[in-house]
Amino acid sequence: MKTLLLFIAFLCVTANATQLALFPVKMPLYLHGGDGDTEITIADILFASANSIPDSKYAAIVRPFIPLTDGSWKNPADINLASLYGFKIIYNEGSTTGVALVTITIDATNAKVPEGYPFSIAQVTDAVLTCVKLMTPIRPGSEQKVTINLLPPADPANK
Repeated sequence: MKTLLLFIAFLCVTANATQLALFPVKMPLYLHGGDGDTEITIADILFASANSIPDSKYAAIVRPFIPLTDGSWKNPADINLASLYGFKIIYNEGSTTGVALVTITIDATNAKVPEGYPFSIAQVTDAVLTCVKLMTPIRPGSEQKVTINLLPPADPANK
């Protein structure tokens, strides 16, 4: 009986639990080479993750997105501008005296304009910032303070 209790106690200590979640993520999309207008479209894309929801939803903004196709699109490619341009998003959360302090950093230090794309890094930065703002819930200042930082491109010529 003691052995069984020790075994159960050992399992309880070492067991890891994850919960797969499916949630919408705002992404800046552009169909490069399409017949449509040259504009950035911000769309909701379903994303699945077993990671912590607050930081994974922001990290998902910069993940590649290759949409499903019916076969008419011969060479499907990533259409997420944030991933194509090389953006990163860093999410940090802390608290002080009952107020959640959230810092979201949009890192464009390694961003580069892919060949043939019409948008500047500043335009894509604005689109990524819009996605972050749209995905950040509005809460009273007594509950949560959100700071969004922008790290500019390392190469000033890339702006």
